[in-house]
Amino acid sequence: MNTNLVAAIFMLVVSGIIWASTTTNNPTWTGNRNICVGECYTSWKEANDGGIASLEQSKQEALAAASPEALGEAYYGQCVACHGGNGEGGIGPQLQGQAAADIMAKLTAYRGGEQRGAQSAMMWPVAKPMSDDNISNLAAYIASM
Repeated sequence: MNTNLVAAIFMLVVSGIIWASTTTNNPTWTGNRNICVGECYTSWKEANDGGIASLEQSKQEALAAASPEALGEAYYGQCVACHGGNGEGGIGPQLQGQAAADIMAKLTAYRGGEQRGAQSAMMWPVAKPMSDDNISNLAAYIASM
């Protein structure tokens, strides 16, 4: 059978399925089972101290009030596999007991692609997306271990 003919038949069948499904769509089913509008949304806002914007504002206020160590602890989760749950080391070196300034200098160097040791290549992709605040918070947490 000719390949062009097979492709044309396939396109015709797919187009027919799309047309049939859009013209006979059941208006009570939108594909979103989380439909909450009108009274539903009003009662949800009352139960959740306002709408989505106020929930996000509360979240941002809690983050702003959090200490650098607390923010760093949340970020440390990606370090555990190599550096251990308490910074005791493992695949990667021990972090526990290092000063925040040293950790910040090392992470900043890794972020810049600098060679700092035999395992630098493992740290480059980890440090590359980190912001200055992430580095500072993570260093504060590690120094507090």
